Amino acid sequence: MKYHFFKIIVFIFLISSCSSDHGRKLNIDVSSIDIGDFDIIRYEQDLFAINPDNIEAGLKSIQSKYWFFLGNDLDNIENLNQLKDYISDPDLINLFRATEAAYPDLNDIKLELKQAFQYFRYYFPNKNTPNVYTYISGLQYEYPVQLAEHTMIIGLDLYLGSLFDDYRKIGIPEYKIARMTQSNLTVDCMTELAYSVRKEPLKNRTFLDEIIQLGKIQYFLDATLPEKTEYLRIGYTEKQLMWCEKNEGNIWAFIIDNQILYTADYQITRKFITDGPFTLDFSKDSPARIGQWIGWQIVRSYMNTNKDISLAELFDITDSQEILSKSKYKPTR
Repeated sequence: MKYHFFKIIVFIFLISSCSSDHGRKLNIDVSSIDIGDFDIIRYEQDLFAINPDNIEAGLKSIQSKYWFFLGNDLDNIENLNQLKDYISDPDLINLFRATEAAYPDLNDIKLELKQAFQYFRYYFPNKNTPNVYTYISGLQYEYPVQLAEHTMIIGLDLYLGSLFDDYRKIGIPEYKIARMTQSNLTVDCMTELAYSVRKEPLKNRTFLDEIIQLGKIQYFLDATLPEKTEYLRIGYTEKQLMWCEKNEGNIWAFIIDNQILYTADYQITRKFITDGPFTLDFSKDSPARIGQWIGWQIVRSYMNTNKDISLAELFDITDSQEILSKSKYKPTR
């Protein structure tokens, strides 16, 4: 199978269920918050409707609508040929057809994402919400959602469900395939938005710095997707989340007893924050990214203990030790 790395092609033209509130009321009414006329625009539909034999005229007819993808110059023959190859590729055509079958409309996603953006504006009133487009990524599974220049693009072919055979054919790991579902789409969107408002990480970051940064991202998802099931917000299964909750005290004790909390050795830190089937220092029943889960619990504890701190103010705090100290986080074995 010859899925090409069309992420480069797409961007070359740019270059030219309710969970607990955990102490705070997060599930609030944001229906009156204005984010303008919100829609999700399906670039892939207009692009694959073009006749490859009339590529230049076809692209120019949609150029103003999709300037983010196409830029202002469609006279470059090399670029035109690349896009002609793209919309003529049998594998990409099959992916497009699969997305059309799975998503005849995006109404449910639109409603969920609109509400999430309203929450975002509630907490960050001075921030703009992005324009949102879908496209066919060519199974670029490391980049399911991308955000640049107030524009968010969603690779719709990366949310065709865990039973979609082509994911396994190209070797995507099972733990990633499990999250390539419609239920995870808005989580990925809001995760990207969370990264856009965080402060730049400090140099020489410690383990604590890393997990607090990740904890902030997870708390952002608590705040903007409060109706999303908790295990989905962190990309776990229900069983994996239960394992963390059952073993929280033991995880924390392991981190303290092995003097990991303040290490600046990223090779140690990465074992606890990188994705995978499980965390190496624990059983195979554990999920990956346990450090991220612990950071989430610390930030939650901080926000529940310091209820005068807003979400925006949380993101402004760069002292991880301050957050830990004021969180009063002390899980028991």
